[in-house]
Amino acid sequence: MSPTVSTTRNRVAALGASLLILALVVGTPALLLAIGVTPWREDLGELSTLLTSPDDGTLALLVIGVVAWVAWAVVAVSLVVEIAAATRGVSAPRLPALGMPQRLAGRLVTVAALLFAVAPSLAPMFTPMAAHAAAVPEAPRHDPVPEAAPIAPVQQSAPAPAAVDHHAQPTVDYTVRRGDSLWKIAKEKLGDGTRYTEIVALNEGLLHGQPNFIDPGLVLHLPGDAAPTERTADAEGRADAEYVVEPGDSLWAIAEEQLGDPTHYPEIFEASKETLQPDGAHLRDPNLIRPGWKLTIPEDKPADATLDPPAVPSPGGKHSGPAPDMTKPSGDSPNSPTDIYPPDHDPAPSTSDAEDDTDTSVGWLLPGLAGAGALLAGSLLITVRAHRRTQQRYRRPGFTLAPPPPQVRDIEKTVTATGGPAAKFVEQLDKLLHHLAATTDPLPKLESIEVGKHAVTLHLAEPISLPEPWSGLDTTWTADLDSPVGEVDTLSPYPLLASVGQDDEGHLWLLDLEHLGVVSLTGDAEHAEALARHLAVELTLNPWSVIAEINTIDLAPELTPLESWRVSQHTVDDTDFLSDIRKQTEPATYSTYSDPEPYYAVLLPAAARGADVTALVDIVRRQRSRSGLGIITVGEAEPGDVVLELTAGGRLRTPHLGLDLTAAGLTADETAACAAIVDLTFDAEATTPMPRHERATGWRALADQAGALVDDLTEQRPAGVASAASLLPEAPQRYEAVAAATAEDVATLAPVVPETTRKLVEDADPQLDDDLTEWRNPASALPKLHLLGPVTLEAEAVTERPAYFAELATYLVLHPAGVSSAQIEEALGVSKSRARTDLALLRRWLGTDPRTGGLHLPTATTSPAPANGGTGGYQLHDVLVDLDLFRRLRGRAQARGADGMPDLVAALELLTGPPFSSLRNHGWSWLLDGERLHELAAYAAVDVAHIVTTDAISRGDLARARFAAETGCKAAPYDDICRLDLAKVEEASGHADAAEQIVDKDVCNRSDDLLPPIDLPKRTNEVIKNNDWGGPKRRKGGQTGRT
Repeated sequence: MSPTVSTTRNRVAALGASLLILALVVGTPALLLAIGVTPWREDLGELSTLLTSPDDGTLALLVIGVVAWVAWAVVAVSLVVEIAAATRGVSAPRLPALGMPQRLAGRLVTVAALLFAVAPSLAPMFTPMAAHAAAVPEAPRHDPVPEAAPIAPVQQSAPAPAAVDHHAQPTVDYTVRRGDSLWKIAKEKLGDGTRYTEIVALNEGLLHGQPNFIDPGLVLHLPGDAAPTERTADAEGRADAEYVVEPGDSLWAIAEEQLGDPTHYPEIFEASKETLQPDGAHLRDPNLIRPGWKLTIPEDKPADATLDPPAVPSPGGKHSGPAPDMTKPSGDSPNSPTDIYPPDHDPAPSTSDAEDDTDTSVGWLLPGLAGAGALLAGSLLITVRAHRRTQQRYRRPGFTLAPPPPQVRDIEKTVTATGGPAAKFVEQLDKLLHHLAATTDPLPKLESIEVGKHAVTLHLAEPISLPEPWSGLDTTWTADLDSPVGEVDTLSPYPLLASVGQDDEGHLWLLDLEHLGVVSLTGDAEHAEALARHLAVELTLNPWSVIAEINTIDLAPELTPLESWRVSQHTVDDTDFLSDIRKQTEPATYSTYSDPEPYYAVLLPAAARGADVTALVDIVRRQRSRSGLGIITVGEAEPGDVVLELTAGGRLRTPHLGLDLTAAGLTADETAACAAIVDLTFDAEATTPMPRHERATGWRALADQAGALVDDLTEQRPAGVASAASLLPEAPQRYEAVAAATAEDVATLAPVVPETTRKLVEDADPQLDDDLTEWRNPASALPKLHLLGPVTLEAEAVTERPAYFAELATYLVLHPAGVSSAQIEEALGVSKSRARTDLALLRRWLGTDPRTGGLHLPTATTSPAPANGGTGGYQLHDVLVDLDLFRRLRGRAQARGADGMPDLVAALELLTGPPFSSLRNHGWSWLLDGERLHELAAYAAVDVAHIVTTDAISRGDLARARFAAETGCKAAPYDDICRLDLAKVEEASGHADAAEQIVDKDVCNRSDDLLPPIDLPKRTNEVIKNNDWGGPKRRKGGQTGRT
């Protein structure tokens, strides 16, 4: 489109906008008056009569009239404010509660302004125009910027400029900076904002008739008399921006707004130190900036600069946070339960919460475990979760589990984020298949399984009728994923079932590799090898593949750490194992019935397909009954193979089944990470002392993360009676004799606390009783955050997306030193702007603290975090948190010695379920980065419950003992400590058989990882021996690292 046509079109649009403004401001009231809509003239005395009498239309017309005048007033005020701002060339002030009409008014005024912006350049259009000397291409765009300020129309009192050929004038170049508008450039460089029309005329080819929209990096021609630019753009066209300080500003808040991270304020300080300010001063102190000063906002990353955090100004500054944006992403995501890793108990009912936009990508997400690899992520999560539960059994009171090392943090976060929903599907599919095997004879010949969001579909090789919950016809049968089928004691019917990809509708597809027999992964070599790695790992970890042996030949060497599991690696010369497989599977070629055990999967390159492999292929093709064998080759196929063709674009095509999928696959690094996380969490010796709070103040400085007083404030117990200065005042031998406790438990959990410590602890937390009263008060106006059970944020105004805002509030609470929007971006996977918008919404919903009059969530400008040495500008204040109350009560209880038991009982009463349960899907991965308070909270609950149970049994208070033991089991169902406590309560209550059943079923013969029961941990064995409970059945040939 030519500039002439574009300009004409803009003029027409501008003219229409101007007429519409005139009609709204002047025409609307004229029309209302003309038709007699004048509600102010009505007799108020007749209003009661109208309200109580049958409406004949008079009342409706009165209401419509009032609404019409109010709407006109809102629109008129918005337009007047926007027109005034545009005339002055500044941003319009935001009108409270009028965000939407003001935004519409602003857009209308902006379009109308084009009528005046392009008018002075029309005269030259009617005469031939000289070609531009040198067309300047539009510079690359860099950072997105806010919409430029509306261009002010030319004042009517100014004389109209003469028609001049601007292209014949000398010009100077100017590179647009962030925050620029043509009016601002004209005012700064030409001394008069109204001269922006000259810039428009000189840059007609660049602006294309839209002078109100300019981007940073755009090179404009200015008249020759323009003031020189002090700083020029670098070779890439980037230049530093300038910011004028306004009342209420701080370097911290300016860095938050301009750079997206308040911790980058030293960059602005360093870039602005040499600038001569209008009052003749220079910036010397980051805590002192004055209105009117000009600061340089660096575009490039400068050298590192370290300064003490600047003090923040008092409330009322301009940068108090963004106006809340009510725009929400669409889509629904159900909440899922989560303990150490998402557990398998039923989730608590939750309000639908939108699937969050990942405005920014997270660097730790491993692609091979998302999308088409989601089922593998679910199986991996089930495995790691089982290992952590087993590790938990080795935990001693006062200790926690050591986190996996940092090198596996990415995969741990990936399986937690993507594996939660998939883990539930894997477990439910396993139940459905076991139920199918128990209710159907003969077993259907399965080719593939298609899994949607709510249903699973079996695609069979032969027609068959299936019982409920399956419905369908012939070879296609479907069941709901949540079909009510229970546990069935039968072997897995399809041990070589594995996922291979995802279709365009998002459905996952699994193939029964045993039924397909010999499968060749052909086509693109890289994607074929990736799929082979995926199959090897998934078959090693799937719960239904527990009776299968996985063998690889010259393939996926990264799986070496898993050789103690179901996978074995071989070289091409190692063929003895192939002979063993041949002996086990050969009966299938002559027997009409065989029950394979174990099943075998062999994965190898096609080039390694020697005589021994050919013999196995022959068995598969001649089998008369189930051989239990599947062979997967990577490379060129041979006649008779089922071909899975991989393309260079990552698609998987199966002519045999008619599928076209996005292929699953793992890189070598992802495969190594999968093996590492499984291997490292298998180690039983993974306990460590409870961590302390870093750089803490107040009550946090006196206790560890579980609420127990730090060692510096306690004394070692004597050999005998400890007196009332300990929570457990009697001799350790007394507690060993009557409770499920050891002398080490007593020494660790109930040291002696001197009187000086008691005073110190009580003085450090004088508000504890008031806070506990407010927590128990259902009518309290203070927000409440529940973490010791299903996570919920209890605040009157938080009604939208509660699960997301509960996570955001938890992140703030668990970082009491403060966080920046950049930290929130990284933790929650949203953009900085999204983070600031969400913070503004949370701030508005939490509102004002009734006890202090301040905001529960102060702005970055007014937050005390930076001044107090915090790490960021956002902190929650005076929000009641059950986890904090629990820890505060525990610390004070310990300081009070034997008098502190009521505080421990009050702490346990805060528990409503497993801590940090019912978490939002695809969220909360940040919990794995820090001290893992979701784990510590569960262990703290068990330890406190153990103290209360031990004390109560020794005093004969069996009701309190049962309450404490059951609460501990509710918090951590897989911990041996609370299970043994509960067994002792049953025994003390006269239920010896119930105690023996708990010990036998829930402790001695329990297994969490699809392997036989473990050799009992030392402490567990000691407690069982002290109480003369029945002999445990041990895992033969105990597993390495579990003694």
